Amino acid sequence: MRKYIVFILWIIGVFLLQSSPLYEHIGVRGVTPDFLLIMISLAAFILGPIAGQIIGFITGFIMDIIPAVELLGLSAFAFTLIGYVVGIAGQKVYGNSVLIIITLLFVVTLVKAIVLSIFAALFLEPGYFGYFSHGKIFLEAVLNSIIAPVLLIIFTKIERKIA
Repeated sequence: MRKYIVFILWIIGVFLLQSSPLYEHIGVRGVTPDFLLIMISLAAFILGPIAGQIIGFITGFIMDIIPAVELLGLSAFAFTLIGYVVGIAGQKVYGNSVLIIITLLFVVTLVKAIVLSIFAALFLEPGYFGYFSHGKIFLEAVLNSIIAPVLLIIFTKIERKIA
């Protein structure tokens, strides 16, 4: 139960960070890491697919309603799908290897971009694949892959102190 509470508090903190003006200065060549995606993926990997789905849906839904996007539910769907798939992967893989987390976050970032691009192309702007323009998604995938193991180590240390 404490893991759930710690992850929820982390996601709230990350959401506040991504909403702040400070977030724009954390990046490379105009590309910022997706801390919410990282935290949803880590939560799903550790807690399982059901918790991953729930955390992914709630986080995505909040992301959809707060800045009032054109297509309500797009982020909720993408993060729910990612939470479920990463949760299943977390059950199939033994251990929390850094290489597994790095690979997983790289692939999950690309999956997020594919899902968002497909839905944007279908419902918003035909032929839109802006998430892959100028190679920014690959830089975001690399940033997410680098940051994820660091956050996992920090989370496990905090969780050990709480438990």
